[in-house]
Amino acid sequence: MGFWETIKGFFGSIHDTINNFLQRILDIDGRLLSLYDEFVMPLPELVKIAGIVFLTIIIVLGVMSFAKKMLKLLIILAIIFFVIMALTRAG
Repeated sequence: MGFWETIKGFFGSIHDTINNFLQRILDIDGRLLSLYDEFVMPLPELVKIAGIVFLTIIIVLGVMSFAKKMLKLLIILAIIFFVIMALTRAG
């Protein structure tokens, strides 16, 4: 059990080191907040609401399109599976 704890601790320390390094170098949170403060905050509330509605529509339509494509892929894979099963049982 001590061996697994050592491995877990090793990979945990690697994760923490890389995470802290990236937080210092990239500062993604600070950049996103500054972009929000610079571009979104000065906009009137009606424009913000319209933007939220527009983004919601885009996201919903994108998810629906993705779901349709995944359904088509599932159908094609099922057909291929049944054809292979039919050919292997017939032979």
